[in-house]
Amino acid sequence: MMMDRMSPLPLYVQLEQALLAHIGKAGLRAGDRFLSEAEIAQSYAVSRATIRQALARMVTDGHLERIQGLGTFIAKPRPTHQPLLTSFTENMREQGYNPRRKVLLSETVSTPEDLRATQLWSGSSQRILRLLLADDTPIGISETWLPVDALAGRLDLFDPAELESGSLYDLLQGPEIGLRLHRGTETIRSATLNAADAELLECAPGSSALIVRRITYSQSERPVESTVMTFAADRYEYRVELFRPAG
Repeated sequence: MMMDRMSPLPLYVQLEQALLAHIGKAGLRAGDRFLSEAEIAQSYAVSRATIRQALARMVTDGHLERIQGLGTFIAKPRPTHQPLLTSFTENMREQGYNPRRKVLLSETVSTPEDLRATQLWSGSSQRILRLLLADDTPIGISETWLPVDALAGRLDLFDPAELESGSLYDLLQGPEIGLRLHRGTETIRSATLNAADAELLECAPGSSALIVRRITYSQSERPVESTVMTFAADRYEYRVELFRPAG
């Protein structure tokens, strides 16, 4: 297949589109080996520089992954953040990933000023800092604040070993605490990773990040969770399904 050198589209973009079409037509799936640079050059009559540009874009966009010493393979779809009031554990399992949480910190402290200022709650909070992993790959960091007086006196359940054994939402809604999570609000923004977060996520400092802040309310409309999740942008996506309004 020849590229159209008269087209206003750069050759590497044309090649990327052709290679994406090839993935679909060939029925390639996650883990399958992709074409080598030599095979692409022979099939599409383009330079190695053009091939490398196209492949780099496909790696960045999550279509391909390169494994040192082995070659280029079809990448597994990135974990996707769903606009639903679900836990990280529920979300990852639904997408076929094995979720794991490494608790970095769980402590009872005074509620921070930003939560007091927004009148979410005062008094004491349980602060939980966790590293979030999908198939043993670190993809995010979660910092959660919970009002202590909403936890039914069961602070013993927030021992790091206990927290790592299951979903935080399952714990909050279980018989020991008995909260009923009703609704939540989320804000999403972009940022860059600082050195500490980059080290935890095994990324370069300054890498792009997706910041999701969630406030969760009980059935009585009481705020019972404030969580800030920092995701490595090249490993996680936010997906929203849109519909045209009626009429």
